[in-house]
Amino acid sequence: MAALSMRRAPEPAAPARHARDPRIARLDPRARVALLSVGAAAVVVAGAAVWLTSDALRAHDELVSARADLARLQDQVRAGDDAGARRTIAALQARTRAADRATHGPVWTLAGQLPGLGRNVDALQTVSSTVDGLTRRALPSLMDATHLLSPEALAPVDGRIDLDPLTKAAPTITGADQAMRAAVQQLAGIDTHGLNGQVADAVDQVRSGIGDAATTTATAARAVQLLPAMLGADGTRNYLVLVQNNAEPRATGGIPGVVLLLRAQDGKVTQVDERSGASLRLASSLPLDDDEKAIFSPLLGTDMRDVTFTPDFPRSAALAKGIWESKVGGAIDGVVSVDPGTLALVLQATGPVPLSDGTSLTADNAVQRLLNTVYLDIRAPQAQDDWFASAASRVFDKVLGGVGTDAQAVLDRLGEAARQGRLMIWSAHDDEQARLTGTVLGGDLRGVDGPDGLPPTSPVIGVYLNDGTAAKMGYYENLTIEGKSTACRPDGSQIVHLDIRLTNTAPADASTTLPRYVLGPTKVVPWGSVKTNVLLYGPLGGRIEGLKLDPGPQGAFAQIHHNLTVAAVTTVLAPGQSRTFSLDVSTAKGQVSDVQVRSTPLARQGGATTVGSACSV
Repeated sequence: MAALSMRRAPEPAAPARHARDPRIARLDPRARVALLSVGAAAVVVAGAAVWLTSDALRAHDELVSARADLARLQDQVRAGDDAGARRTIAALQARTRAADRATHGPVWTLAGQLPGLGRNVDALQTVSSTVDGLTRRALPSLMDATHLLSPEALAPVDGRIDLDPLTKAAPTITGADQAMRAAVQQLAGIDTHGLNGQVADAVDQVRSGIGDAATTTATAARAVQLLPAMLGADGTRNYLVLVQNNAEPRATGGIPGVVLLLRAQDGKVTQVDERSGASLRLASSLPLDDDEKAIFSPLLGTDMRDVTFTPDFPRSAALAKGIWESKVGGAIDGVVSVDPGTLALVLQATGPVPLSDGTSLTADNAVQRLLNTVYLDIRAPQAQDDWFASAASRVFDKVLGGVGTDAQAVLDRLGEAARQGRLMIWSAHDDEQARLTGTVLGGDLRGVDGPDGLPPTSPVIGVYLNDGTAAKMGYYENLTIEGKSTACRPDGSQIVHLDIRLTNTAPADASTTLPRYVLGPTKVVPWGSVKTNVLLYGPLGGRIEGLKLDPGPQGAFAQIHHNLTVAAVTTVLAPGQSRTFSLDVSTAKGQVSDVQVRSTPLARQGGATTVGSACSV
């Protein structure tokens, strides 16, 4: 056998250093160029994506921080912190400028043409440009105008408000408000559905911040447009003040037990007359429509104490004007409504007010003394009215005098009273009333609401109470409302469930321990019981799907008022007894925002509740 060879087989020759990949070598020269171009483009796209992502994240962070700056700015302006506000504006301008620069340029222009990216690019560019424009053009001039509108500058001195600052600030404030409205509309036009999560978050944050700021500028714009004329800059104005008594509930609060006449001349406001509501009655009713007659009876148009049967305050005010002018004479330019809850809130800012009997009215005792103790201590109805009117007048004098009061605190407390439905204003001048309609001060009956300049998408449900006995037992009545939006339909309508609970908190021995005037002049119901006519209003375009009463009996009277569906139920509650109204309501299509529940402000409860929307907005 031949020996095995130990030599290795020859290795293949190494390829030449510059030999081409045979696959590339076989390509047409034009194809090779194309392939190389694609590779280069991939590198560019990858780099652009990194650049775009980095810019987008920076813009997101700047815009979210700008939202916080906007909130801080509003707080500083309210607090009169001028130096802090100017620093915040500078920081805000730097943030919005950085966000605007980060979302514009060649890469963003190209990205805007790409499927899937275009809407996100457009959204960020719209937000950053809109906010940057506001911070550079509107906010600085608005800041300058706030000096003229500071609470201290507008605080009454010896009963007079200097109207010159309002007149000087009007052009700047109204211009800023117009810019804010335009910004709100631009941002509202961004559809966030399907956007990248962080982009949608930035849009929502800024939209919320600008919306809050727009509410502030809208209020300021109305103030400079309304206050000079309403306070007598162009001639004397006469106003009625309805002091509503929640111890005898009416839809907007209570009976106008006392009516004051105020006169405004060149910013100076004085009280010139006062009458009891009982003294202001007509022999025949003012004209009422068929719905009003069916729901409220002709008393709505004959007795000053009953003009608040309707939950539509502008209508109550117009009827009050008609009754006063028919009974007393003289032209009335507007009507203001307050209640003891309003006075208690104001007293938080002014401090105690001394009364003619040597005691003091305070924030802690005002509601109880005005709605209950007065009837326990003073038995003569006329003396009760006199004491009530004197107490209300002394609070007004304290506020109008302006000495020793915190003007900002007073405005804040009045704002809270308006939000609770306790403070309302109506003007007999059409142009002024148009600016009041739909505001928190307007008190108008409406079934849908929304921000100025935008389609209304917030359904409004009403829960209103009218006393059925002419007693003063309403002080013991409590109202609680709990609700949930249980479904959002494809058309943007919602299903809303409310549990409305009425409770009579009067003592068990009320029939023997409370004065007859509190229990009621006649025995309509067992003494100590509370009889209430409950009006439940559905939202505009919606309807009441179901109503269950616990305990029964079931059943309700159906009616239409101002194109709104109404269910009316009368209930009688003995001391300690409660009744729950379980209400199911469907809203109209497109009413996707939070549900507002407006209700009668009582002695202990305000008149506003918000139910979160089941729709994603």
